[in-house]
Amino acid sequence: MKGKRFFEFSLTILVAIGWLLFACGPADALFGAGDVVFDPTMYASQLQQLQQETQTVRTEAQQLQYMIQNTTGGYAGVWQSSQSMLDELGGIIQQEGGLSYTLSNLQSQFQQQFPGYTVPSNPDQQEAKNIATTLNTLNGTLAAAQSQAQNFANEQAQFGELEGMNKTAVGNLQAIQVGNEIALQQAQQIQMLRQLVVAMINAQNVVAANAVNRAAAEDASTQQWLSAGPTIPFSSTMPNNGLNAPAQ
Repeated sequence: MKGKRFFEFSLTILVAIGWLLFACGPADALFGAGDVVFDPTMYASQLQQLQQETQTVRTEAQQLQYMIQNTTGGYAGVWQSSQSMLDELGGIIQQEGGLSYTLSNLQSQFQQQFPGYTVPSNPDQQEAKNIATTLNTLNGTLAAAQSQAQNFANEQAQFGELEGMNKTAVGNLQAIQVGNEIALQQAQQIQMLRQLVVAMINAQNVVAANAVNRAAAEDASTQQWLSAGPTIPFSSTMPNNGLNAPAQ
């Protein structure tokens, strides 16, 4: 497209010059046999017109260069999706054996792990399982945060690349494309921050659920013991500690 327009402008120049040369040819005298009349005023006027036409063509050529610069792209495509990294970070808690927000059956797993006000058949085993799940959840959350921190170097390299593109942008289109790439990077950073917030909420809920479940289980065990009544029969040989004992 650029070569075609340049050819059209060049052709315009040649046509203008040819027309002026034709118009500036020698004129025959009105009287006499073949005498040639030279008119300096006409040549000066035509020369001025030629200079004006040449300047017009130069101006149009310069405008064309500006148009080419402003419509030249190539500064898009720096941004890369972080979906795989987000999926990996979300799965770390699950890989560590904790309760992760990435589980498809998270609600049922949560209810099964922390049933609340019930007396388990094996309280010690249930307590050990709950503690292990809580610790694994916290460990997985720390691992996910560490993975994000280890990606800081890559993010800095991307920021440096965007800054270089910003300095060397030629024309409006390249500047707009650089701005769009920076906006995508900002949106991606917000998404990564949301992932950390979700992981933190995940860990806090598991820790709180473990504490609530432990208190509920202890209360249920106490109520069960009280409703069963005394389990040790009264003996006359036991000291009464000042209490009234049955008459012998």
